[in-house]
Amino acid sequence: MAKSRKPVTPSWARLIDPDAKTSEQLRDASPAATLLVQCGGIRDAVVIAPLQRGLAVLDHLGLPVEDGYSVLADHLRQELIVLVAGGTAPELETTQGVRVLSHGHWLLVPAQGGDGSLAAAWLSRPKTAGPRHRWVDADEQPSLGRVPVAISTTDLRDALTAVDKPVVPT
Repeated sequence: MAKSRKPVTPSWARLIDPDAKTSEQLRDASPAATLLVQCGGIRDAVVIAPLQRGLAVLDHLGLPVEDGYSVLADHLRQELIVLVAGGTAPELETTQGVRVLSHGHWLLVPAQGGDGSLAAAWLSRPKTAGPRHRWVDADEQPSLGRVPVAISTTDLRDALTAVDKPVVPT
């Protein structure tokens, strides 16, 4: 009798290192592959270090590895960046290994329609509804305001707590 195989859900942890083709593409990206956008207002960013810990948090949340979550990797600094609703990120400011980028902070992001660079690469691109999102606000200033987000800071906080909980041998 043949054994049925349970479908394997791809893991965020496998994204710790880009494959050879992606790595070369990100490494050889031009300066125009990324741009600085202002945080705060409508969108904040939560930076989780190290990258492996951030990916474990996403796995703990049970999120499928696909587009739509507005998640970036800084492979040079080994950090995960999650875009979240503005004004919600400060609840994570006291969490060890987490930086909050809000009012007065800028974030390096892949240029619209691009893959970015080793310092700012999409792991999960934002979903686009209707016209493509733009990295500018109504005044044409660099901004995250039109980028959809799908992960709440409350869920991130709870997952960080679970991932960081020490394992005590029985």
